[in-house]
Amino acid sequence: MDKILLKIPKKSEYMSTIRLTSSSLFNLNGFNIDEIEDIKVIISEICTFFIKNLSRSTEDFEISYQVFKNKIIVTVADLNDGELSDESLNNDMSILIIESLSDNFNYDLNNKTITFEKNKIGVD
Repeated sequence: MDKILLKIPKKSEYMSTIRLTSSSLFNLNGFNIDEIEDIKVIISEICTFFIKNLSRSTEDFEISYQVFKNKIIVTVADLNDGELSDESLNNDMSILIIESLSDNFNYDLNNKTITFEKNKIGVD
């Protein structure tokens, strides 16, 4: 397993950098175009969720990629102070999109992290 860690400012103007980094990494590891498009949407929705629900942005996003032969696990953490509530998760369209496009998805409100997994099609 390889692990890649990206720390980037929590600003919407860096969204394209996050999307490009993610899509390049998934492309490098043999994911197809449809899977890569899903990844770009998922990562954008996670960042948008944090930007909308945790207004402080003095600290960075920390994005961790765990690369396996058949899948990549991505964890996005918002390093800012603040709290997320179950209500913010239940009332947010971003969460529904993330759930529908990822193969596995979970969140940790206390640590302000969202983790998703994308499996490579045709690889066990």
